[in-house]
Amino acid sequence: MIVKYKKALFLLLFIYSSVFASPLDIEKQICKRIVHGAFQEKTSIKVWSDVKKCHNILTDSSIIFVKTPQEADILVVSHEENILADKPIFVRKYYLLKKYKERAIGGFYWQKGRPNIIFIKKNLKKFSISIPDEFRKYIEDSYEY
Repeated sequence: MIVKYKKALFLLLFIYSSVFASPLDIEKQICKRIVHGAFQEKTSIKVWSDVKKCHNILTDSSIIFVKTPQEADILVVSHEENILADKPIFVRKYYLLKKYKERAIGGFYWQKGRPNIIFIKKNLKKFSISIPDEFRKYIEDSYEY
């Protein structure tokens, strides 16, 4: 019963955000929910990102930005870089799914003015990450880049 209420609340927030919020507000809500959902057991989540904009998107007292990828629990990547740390990567551009295909757990990106979310099943398993139920419909078993 509680799960139904959570889903309904998430859907209402998403619809409200879509109608009344800016794209940045939508991005903030979705990205925060994904990061928190991926690390449900942690009280603080260490995040590394290659852009400062991410600091404005993931504003939360439980999210700690670190200086190097090796220190992080998850990497949020917006640009193509040569990141060697064997950490789960969440991409913010579609083409980066191919670049980091062995480590990308998923992505959130805009395409034709609409938000798109995808999760890669084999990489979620590799990093033992379980995502919230409301995002399970975005999991791809096999994904062609």
